Amino acid sequence: MRIRKPSLLFLFSGILIPGFLFILLSLYWLGIVYAQDPVPVPPLETGALLAFHPICVHFAIALSVFGLLLDWIGSLRQQTPWQQAGRLSFLAGVVAIGLAVLSGWIEQQLPQPASVFDTQIENILVYHEYLGYGLFGFFIALAVARLQISSRLPALFMILSGLGLAGLVVEGYLGGELVYRYGAGVRAVQILSAGRTNDEQKKPQQQELGP
Repeated sequence: MRIRKPSLLFLFSGILIPGFLFILLSLYWLGIVYAQDPVPVPPLETGALLAFHPICVHFAIALSVFGLLLDWIGSLRQQTPWQQAGRLSFLAGVVAIGLAVLSGWIEQQLPQPASVFDTQIENILVYHEYLGYGLFGFFIALAVARLQISSRLPALFMILSGLGLAGLVVEGYLGGELVYRYGAGVRAVQILSAGRTNDEQKKPQQQELGP
């Protein structure tokens, strides 16, 4: 009786994948431990939803860009497997864009702590919000059109999808301005803002009590 040797796929799934998952979980718990600082920082009122929106944004940009680039290259080189992989990645990216828009809208409806940059945040948030709605509708139309294409991509689709990617770049830039320049949703900025507000309220009281 011939004994069959285990395949590489079996070895990969039975040894490497559990080991990789163990490493990821270890890094996750180590990250949680080192993220706990001794400074008493209150949690955000919106909870985990603020963390969910950036996750969706990363997947939306990565899957959409990678999917379209792979689809374009596969179309130009007439590589059907590349096009199929690119199409699946692009459609997943459109779903992620929808989740990013939904999570961002929910986050906006929840109460937010005051910040000294509220005026600047509101001005940028208007463009960030409505550009997100427009891009989601635009990418929905692209996804419907892509499902109708079974062979080489038309030039019009490639041009329109390129414009969509440019819109994603602008949308990501506006989101970066909100977070990295004005600290939207950042706990440290909110705590410093609250401390500054308290100091400004104490000064008039001290002046009234003074001689």
